[in-house]
Amino acid sequence: MSSEQPPRERGLPSVYKAREARTKMRWPPAKFWGYTALVLAVSAILHWKWSQGQIESARQKLMARQRAVAVELGPRWIPMRERVEGWTLELARGAGPELVDREALKAWNFRELAGIYLRLRVDEATSVEAVRKNAQQSLRDAFTACLLRVPNPNPLAGAECKRTRDCPAGEYCNEAERCSRPAQPFNLRVAYRTMHVLSDEWVRDAQDASSELRLRLLESSFDDTMRDDVPLAAELLTRAQYYLLVLDEPVEGATNTEALLGTPHMARVGVWRLSDGKPILRVRREASGNLIGGTPSVEGGVLEARQRQANSCALALSVREAMGDTTAAVAEPQ
Repeated sequence: MSSEQPPRERGLPSVYKAREARTKMRWPPAKFWGYTALVLAVSAILHWKWSQGQIESARQKLMARQRAVAVELGPRWIPMRERVEGWTLELARGAGPELVDREALKAWNFRELAGIYLRLRVDEATSVEAVRKNAQQSLRDAFTACLLRVPNPNPLAGAECKRTRDCPAGEYCNEAERCSRPAQPFNLRVAYRTMHVLSDEWVRDAQDASSELRLRLLESSFDDTMRDDVPLAAELLTRAQYYLLVLDEPVEGATNTEALLGTPHMARVGVWRLSDGKPILRVRREASGNLIGGTPSVEGGVLEARQRQANSCALALSVREAMGDTTAAVAEPQ
């Protein structure tokens, strides 16, 4: 009776041993992984420190440029901003007694001069922060067109644009995304947008930027503002001789600005002379106009827009009458 024999190895013994060694996976020792993890951690820390150094260097360069602009423009912009914000809050707190300085208007007719303009709702002017925020939505409207005598260009006549750099010298990309010469009065919303680079909020954003991408975006925006907007805003603010403010009083049912401007309502209007801060005009009148002539069948949105223009123009005509302008008459808005 024969015992079982072990299986015979096929091929050369050396080949068999090599095949057997390959089937057994050999893991590196624990020290290898420890050293590898340490090297990777140190590399990551060094790279992070290098990146932070690059970001901090770029931040310091950007902040230095911002401080240089603040030194140049701050003394012109900040005192004016503080004065107009103070006047805005004062009129928002109450209409006060009516004032029309006819003697001053005889020698200084602001309607023919360069100025700055802001229009808000009364409830949008409760604090300095609220004024600065809501001024971003202030738009030119039929009120200034019906009140002032300054010839302004057609805002829709110029070439299409996306940025001021797309326009010829002396023109800017207006709210309708058309190249145009600056219109009067200068809308304060443009000044707030342009001078945002001087604000504490912009400084905080730059100081808190923790990524290279965020810092690059701030730098790109800063460059665009310096190149396109600041020269124009600085010139117009320097030329401005008055501040014209309209505060619309809310009415029940008008839940937003467009609805309010399309509804008969009371509005407060103020004019201040910038050279000495003298109040020239402060009146409270109704913004309520009637569309004159036929009203063909058009979309509801068009009729609402025309009604807003009619109300704003009627308010302007009421202000002109308060100033003693005997030529003020009801005019159909275009």
